[in-house]
Amino acid sequence: MMETYLDWNNSLDILTKAYDAGLFSIIIGPKGTGKTTLVRQFASLMNKDLHSVNFSLRTRESHLIGSKTLAKGEVNFVEGILIKSMRDGGLLYLDELNAAELQL
Repeated sequence: MMETYLDWNNSLDILTKAYDAGLFSIIIGPKGTGKTTLVRQFASLMNKDLHSVNFSLRTRESHLIGSKTLAKGEVNFVEGILIKSMRDGGLLYLDELNAAELQL
């Protein structure tokens, strides 16, 4: 059962306008305020698959882009969430992006 987002400040309308204009959206707010529920509801309304990754200090580039693997003597590429989302035409939700570790 999907939770319903109580849209008391027209967030779904704003996301729809940004999506239609080809813009990226940043949703900012304290934990537990419904940001993820909002994104899930939006994906459902847009009839799009939702790909998401929850960032932490352990999140690496390979989670986003992908990595090469060796299996049975063959090198294969396993797609990360960014590549899967782009290929499928789905929505990509980068949850807790502020927790990502920057590698400069």
